Amino acid sequence: MKNTYPLFSLTSLVLVLLLFTSTAYCDIILPDPSGSEQYVIVDRENGDRLTGTFRGATDTHFEIEYNGQVLRFPLKGHTLNFFSDLENVPNQIAAKHYRNGLALLDLESPELAKRKFEAALEEFPKFADAHYQLGLLYKIDGDIDNTLARFRTVALIDAQNFDLVPLLQEIGNNAIAIGNYIHAVNAFQLILKHYPEHESVAKLSYQTGFLLVKELKDVTAGLELLQKAVNQFPNLPEHEEAVYQIAVLQAETGELENALNILKQFSRIYPNSDWVDDAHLKRAIIYLQIGDRKNAVNVANLVRQNSDDTTIIEQANDVLQASAWNIYTDNLPDPNIQAIAVDGTSLWIGTPKGIAQIETGGNGGWKANEAAAWRINDNEHVSTAPDVRAIAVNKSEVWVGTRNQGILHFNKKTTEVKNYTIADGLPSMWIRDIKMDNEEIWFATDAGVVQQNLKTGIIEAHYNQENDNIPNDIHSIALTPEGVWVGTSGNDIAVFDRESELWESKNFLEIKPETEIVRFDVVKDKTLFSWYNEEKRGNGFFKANWNGADGVSYPVESDLEVQEDLNDIFVTGVADKKYLWVAVKHYVTIYDLHTDTYVGTIDYPKIVLEDLSVQCIAIDNDRAWIGTNKGMLMIEKQKFSQAAE
Repeated sequence: MKNTYPLFSLTSLVLVLLLFTSTAYCDIILPDPSGSEQYVIVDRENGDRLTGTFRGATDTHFEIEYNGQVLRFPLKGHTLNFFSDLENVPNQIAAKHYRNGLALLDLESPELAKRKFEAALEEFPKFADAHYQLGLLYKIDGDIDNTLARFRTVALIDAQNFDLVPLLQEIGNNAIAIGNYIHAVNAFQLILKHYPEHESVAKLSYQTGFLLVKELKDVTAGLELLQKAVNQFPNLPEHEEAVYQIAVLQAETGELENALNILKQFSRIYPNSDWVDDAHLKRAIIYLQIGDRKNAVNVANLVRQNSDDTTIIEQANDVLQASAWNIYTDNLPDPNIQAIAVDGTSLWIGTPKGIAQIETGGNGGWKANEAAAWRINDNEHVSTAPDVRAIAVNKSEVWVGTRNQGILHFNKKTTEVKNYTIADGLPSMWIRDIKMDNEEIWFATDAGVVQQNLKTGIIEAHYNQENDNIPNDIHSIALTPEGVWVGTSGNDIAVFDRESELWESKNFLEIKPETEIVRFDVVKDKTLFSWYNEEKRGNGFFKANWNGADGVSYPVESDLEVQEDLNDIFVTGVADKKYLWVAVKHYVTIYDLHTDTYVGTIDYPKIVLEDLSVQCIAIDNDRAWIGTNKGMLMIEKQKFSQAAE
């Protein structure tokens, strides 16, 4: 900070110059002894002011260069103030307010002094000394926001003549002690920015980076600062942790290859680090994320063999189990998957931002077929990409149910797209499910169920609460040779008899009241539907003959608190297989139809996909495709069996 000295004699002036390297505004602000040219403001007792260049002094007089002339004045009766930049020179009124403020401080009147310093700033906003004095007063009051604001202004105006570092360090350390990390970071960042050569900068760079990352969760700023710190100050003890944190942050921001390389280097440089097991585990997770399951398994096994940390070992086991899954997010209009339909060797996938057709032939293949999807998503009938909620497909056509855009029909042979709306006989534009056989297609809507002839394209019937005493708010449909199942909740399950063309409500003793239907399906000669009961905090599935006879309910989970956990349940299978896939919130299990038992479970790859929810399921021979809010998951039955063991 600047120091204040009255002007008495040349001897005292020279002595002060030898002892101090910075100056402050008062009776005299001493010139910079570095030899650079100094401007001097001379205030005379009669109120006159002269601005010139300082040329020296004796015991009784001083000289300045003014308008090309050297003027000589007596020391007595004059006040000198030295500046290296005339832009920062306050006017006479501002200087007077400032001197009055200092006088009030001497009289122990801080509030009155504040007013004078503020008055000085009204006259001259760049008056660094006034900002500084206000900062000190705000600090005494505990107003750290205003303290930092004033010190920031001082640093911007004239950092070299104010040593703010001790004050800022004190503010930062006190803020950390009470958990106010924003104040701490703001104080330390002022030091890093305006005093980059200070001896404290090396340690503060690491400390501030860690605060940004760990306490304030500011990944971008924290990563940038830690990268700078490890490059500039590699010999500090904090370097070790910072390198590990940089890799973690890069993985979080999608820089997976960079993170992987840093983690490899970290393990070589710090083989005995407290973070080396974490580094290996993070490598295994990244290998999973980039699809390198072989290395993921190898590194996870390394962690299990060498670590004695039970938490890390458990996470390594999660990696091994997660390696059984294929995770797909590429070539999708949105990772939030809401519908799936199997079409030979390809999948039709519905998202809130349109549909995708993915070829899956081969060992877990995943290749987009963009032509058909583009025609559906960008056709002239809809103004935005469809929010797809249901898909049905056969050899010649694809039916796409949307939310608020009706039905989109794609003809595979002609590539033509037709949009069915209320004008075509639909009771609603929100289509929740679509099921079809060789002759008919049925649509579930929030205003009943619709039957359409596949050959003629004519909507033949609209069934709802008013006309046929079936639910209006239909969520799912299942077609059997004998009838059509529809339902929403509880006793609101109805079956349409194809022969009599009449609806009959179905009640099952095994299904408790207030039970919500999630999804219907048909597997071989059985009708299935998954359900959940919020009141009973459980979910499960129901299996019956086509006509509803011999129905049995199978609970899957119980004591679940959150509805989103309850209704994440989907059950399906393949006609010639003797088992069912059951997908719930946290895991997948297989139900053996021969033994009527579950045969193991496998968790989702939660180690790489947090906050995942299941939204649909489809089966392709011995592969289960599970649509989630984070992308598509696929698991083969063989790998399921190995991982479940």
